[in-house]
Amino acid sequence: MSGRSNQHLGTRSFGLRLAVCIALAALAPSTQGAAGAIEGTIRVAPGLAGQIAAGDRLVIKLFHPGAGAELDAQYRTIDKFSLPLEFTLTPSTDMSGQPKFTDYVVEVFTDRDGDPLKVAPGELGARTPGPVPLGTTGLVLELKPRRE
Repeated sequence: MSGRSNQHLGTRSFGLRLAVCIALAALAPSTQGAAGAIEGTIRVAPGLAGQIAAGDRLVIKLFHPGAGAELDAQYRTIDKFSLPLEFTLTPSTDMSGQPKFTDYVVEVFTDRDGDPLKVAPGELGARTPGPVPLGTTGLVLELKPRRE
């Protein structure tokens, strides 16, 4: 066989090995679910439900704190919502299917001006006091006035 044929067979062989690896990875147990997620409820503090306007959006943010940066940050924006709202958050995973970190901060806030990077008057928010481990269930985040 010529060098070119061997190259072609090598590429085909690599493609077959890759397909087998992908198929086996699909059969491997996943950390997603209760052990690879954070589950809880978002509610509004008593007396503040009237501060949530019909056009407000709810933003849920998940990140791992690290050296002044928010690592592996993920956002979920919900245009129409009602409270209390149950949630399940799963972080992204590396190529082996494992979460990049074992704990995350959960932050939730209303957004009424379409700019989630700034706090507008009347927006409410809540945040875990620090990172919570994956597998946490029963977390309660209560929306209260945010710093302006």
